[in-house]
Amino acid sequence: MGLLNPANLLYALSLAALVAIYLRARSRPTIEVSSLILFEEAPAPVARSRVLRLDLPFWLEALALAALTLAVAGLYLRAHGGAGGRRTHALVFDLGAAMGARDGDLSRLDEARQAARRIVAEAPIGDSFSVITYALEAGAAQAPATDRAEIGRILGRLKPTDVAASPAALRAALVDARGADTIDLFADRPPPAEVIEDARLAVPPRFHQVGAPAGNLAIVSIDPGVPRATLGRVVVRNFSTHPQPCELQIDAGGRTVFHSGFIVEPRAEMVVPFGPLRAGGVVAARILTADALAADNDRYALAPSIAQTRALVLSPDPGVRDDLARILLAVNPNLIVTTADPNVSNAFDRARGFALAVLHDCGDAGVTAAARLFVFPEPWLSGSKRPPLLPVVGSVAAAEMRRRAGVGELAAPVLLGPARMVELPGWMRATSQGSGAGDRESFPLTAIGRAADGEIGMIAFDVRDHLLLDPDRLDALLATIDTIRRLIAPQDVMIEATGAPVSVPMFARTLLTAPDGAGRMLTPDRWGRVRFRPLLAGVYHLTAGRDSVTVYANYYDAGESDLIAPEFPAAPPPAAPAAAPLTAQFQMRPIGTLLAGLALLVFLLESIVLTRRAARWSARHV
Repeated sequence: MGLLNPANLLYALSLAALVAIYLRARSRPTIEVSSLILFEEAPAPVARSRVLRLDLPFWLEALALAALTLAVAGLYLRAHGGAGGRRTHALVFDLGAAMGARDGDLSRLDEARQAARRIVAEAPIGDSFSVITYALEAGAAQAPATDRAEIGRILGRLKPTDVAASPAALRAALVDARGADTIDLFADRPPPAEVIEDARLAVPPRFHQVGAPAGNLAIVSIDPGVPRATLGRVVVRNFSTHPQPCELQIDAGGRTVFHSGFIVEPRAEMVVPFGPLRAGGVVAARILTADALAADNDRYALAPSIAQTRALVLSPDPGVRDDLARILLAVNPNLIVTTADPNVSNAFDRARGFALAVLHDCGDAGVTAAARLFVFPEPWLSGSKRPPLLPVVGSVAAAEMRRRAGVGELAAPVLLGPARMVELPGWMRATSQGSGAGDRESFPLTAIGRAADGEIGMIAFDVRDHLLLDPDRLDALLATIDTIRRLIAPQDVMIEATGAPVSVPMFARTLLTAPDGAGRMLTPDRWGRVRFRPLLAGVYHLTAGRDSVTVYANYYDAGESDLIAPEFPAAPPPAAPAAAPLTAQFQMRPIGTLLAGLALLVFLLESIVLTRRAARWSARHV
């Protein structure tokens, strides 16, 4: 026998409460005395009793409370499954990107499907099967069912996604399979032992490793450079243990700008320069050499426009103005940057419109710009004519950056300067997160969104004292550059990572067409934004009437792309059975219902005892 949740045994403290109640009730005995109301109970003129006198109702109540405590704690019995009993089976599938890798004509998911179909075919008639999947999240593809044809159809519809399988999703999938008599896990690499332990399964899962070690090439990153100014670069990585030939093609503006073959050394990266490009726009890099995994062979980037546009930098600090102007010109040398002190009247031409306004520790009053970036946003001042666009709700003396879009959790927090905590409106989304130094409460450090009057960006931390140029705070600079690039990018093109939540302002019901041709309708929220999560690498089209947006989803994960995964250690051969025809599988049989029924029966018996006692003696004996 065992307990599903031993912490629930704390309910057994109710027995101590029962003893305390009896001690209190019996410590001041009463006697019957004559009075004007015939007989009245009064405290007996004796010393208080310290001896607990137990009777039948006490033992009945203690038995009922003990039964209820064990029922809540999840008491169960482990019994051998009979040869003829109906059993439940859970088939758990990894749908991460590596399961789409091909070993010849079959993918690793195809091999897992074949192994699962053999398990289903060999199971006794009447056994039920549930299909559970996991990748970025856990999901149930099939509730427990006994129809073998339906189970086969569900297995046939499983498809791998272009995201890395998450250990948290595997843990959730195993928890979903906890009630099954047998659990079969299909993946291309062994699950972490701590994940199996955390799931607290009654029966250990049977792991089926699919796929053989295979070589793979992947595009790690692409930098399009600045058109007509600097070279672009593509980083290609070889995950094989031997040299791999690679044929790379790069397209921009509807034409091929690079096409060449080369050899990549084993377990090494190669930087391939190209360009400079003639114009801005979407740049696509593609590995044409066939390898085991196709999802990481394509990657997209957006080159800045070569058209000259104006940018404004406002800050009361001259050092900040200089740093931000340098970063703007590094992102796009075609920008014409104007810097000014917001506290000086007529420091810039307020009648002129700007493509981008960077506002450090000041407001945007009198500024006309298609996009605005608020750096260290100014708190709302009493007497202001309009409410703040980005309300400041607090501040910290020093902030730490912990997460950044496209990277996830940073290996080590980046210590920043003072920061202001901004309550983001619903039309904005955070692109990096952090907290106060030593605190646990997280708040957005950078964010971006589209308001009614244009694109809005936010950087919550102060950038004084050349913080963005500090090599020890590179993540702060990269988050700033990413925010600026998103603000000056075309509004109908987005470059995102697979698995990341995507928010697009469409303001009407939108048709989403995925790279595999599947379509579905998206409904905008009250801020006019539609949201989805791309699980396949490639091009997504969003259409709402005459408006359209194209989202390019990139996939790369060093763990999933490395197909030279360690093999699962072979289990020792089982000893020959000693003429025992029955299976040795254990079944978990909860008895909570039985214990609850026992408690109800005991309470009923106590009621009968108390009723008879009241009828025979008096109410004070009850």
